[in-house]
Amino acid sequence: MSRYDDPSWYEQQPEDDRNPSRQSQAHAADDFDHYPFLPSQDANNFSSHQREAVTYPPLHETSTTHRFQHMLGRILALVALVVVAFLGGWFGHQYFGEAYFNQNTPSQSYEALFQQAWNKIDQNYVDRKSIDYKKMSYAAINAMIATLGDKGHTRFMDPQAAQAENQQLSGKFTGVGIYLSQDKTSGKLIVTSPIPGSPAEKAGIKHGDVIIAVNGKSTAGKDTAGVSSMIQGKVGTNVSITVQRAGEAKPLTFQLTRSEINVPNVIMHYIPETHTAHIQVVQFADGVSGQVKDQLAKAKSMGATNIILDLRDNPGGFLNEAVNMTSLFVKSGHVLLQQDSSGKRIPIDVTGNAVDTTSPMVVLVNGNSASAAEIVAGSLKENGRATVIGERTYGTGTVLQPFNLSDGSQLLIGTQEWLTPQGHFIRNSPDKHDGGITPNIEVKLPATGTVLTPNDENQGNLNAQQILKSKDTQLIKALQYLQEKK
Repeated sequence: MSRYDDPSWYEQQPEDDRNPSRQSQAHAADDFDHYPFLPSQDANNFSSHQREAVTYPPLHETSTTHRFQHMLGRILALVALVVVAFLGGWFGHQYFGEAYFNQNTPSQSYEALFQQAWNKIDQNYVDRKSIDYKKMSYAAINAMIATLGDKGHTRFMDPQAAQAENQQLSGKFTGVGIYLSQDKTSGKLIVTSPIPGSPAEKAGIKHGDVIIAVNGKSTAGKDTAGVSSMIQGKVGTNVSITVQRAGEAKPLTFQLTRSEINVPNVIMHYIPETHTAHIQVVQFADGVSGQVKDQLAKAKSMGATNIILDLRDNPGGFLNEAVNMTSLFVKSGHVLLQQDSSGKRIPIDVTGNAVDTTSPMVVLVNGNSASAAEIVAGSLKENGRATVIGERTYGTGTVLQPFNLSDGSQLLIGTQEWLTPQGHFIRNSPDKHDGGITPNIEVKLPATGTVLTPNDENQGNLNAQQILKSKDTQLIKALQYLQEKK
């Protein structure tokens, strides 16, 4: 910790260092004590030479030439004092009025540079009405985060977005029930799935729909947090969402009524013909690992001997839930390795609370599987517990820590990097091009394909043959793989 971050630093300084006015007085006194042309309080202590330096002969003893020289000397001395005072003030302004820039202390220097820029705008910009301090602050924070390269993970949320995300991870929130992702290349905001039973699902919004407007306002240039804040609102109020759907020539607009949504983060469909439990984890919200344990027990009581853990379109969530989830299926070993900024690695092990370590198991992933979903998929793969099928995952390899800010906004900062049990980085960055978890068996979903969820299977009461005839090539491959393992 630098002395600027330590509150005891101020308290430990000598009194004069803590009191600028007293310090100035002390320094001023020092200057007077050493100024050679001012008489001491005790004039008798001066030497004869010193007295001559400050005593002038009577005027009647001084010639005209001497008077002129004396006057000129006083004028020059006065000019010199004015110049010194001016230069002293100028240098003081440069070094103290404006923060002195020191390349050896970049954090403090650039922080001061930012403060300088803020002050200059605040004090000098002509159109006072156009200055919006909130926008300035939020834009600056977002710009700082953008330079880190941890795209889509380390992020800033305004008070509304922070509240909504915390509510969502608790299992309840107000909205229309849409999970969103943003295409890393095009920036399109894509509906990964509507929440079962939500206003969005009931209205007909589907997986793959691209949101282009909310209440008639374009979403171009917005990120997921920005669009979420446009959609959110009070229970009972209305919102219109316009989407572009593949195969449709014109955009579709849906009128929705916001409601309180209980998020079913774990959904299970039992496929009796293949004795397979298809268990989807929507996100790693609070209590999810316990829900998976319950659904697994239910499936086994129905005769399940195979497990498909579906983590497609799962954006992640709490780290402890990822550890607990992995621990249900792995008896011993590492779930992940955590690496701090110094490069030190700490293994995070399973909890020892396994419930099924032998049943044939497949984990389904795709490009929207991120964060905690990647931790589980990578751990089950490298511990030899499951076969991963699908597409390379998103590549968010940092462990986020929330920091609450004074106005209710929140920073989610990647404070540690996580690696797979075998030490593989998964974060996408300029120096790590192989980000994400690579499946054991890569299966791409075709452009015309759709993800078939347990909720879809339950609503349609689908059997194995119907699932095998669907357009979900990844789920089909998982069923075929488990049948081949017998």
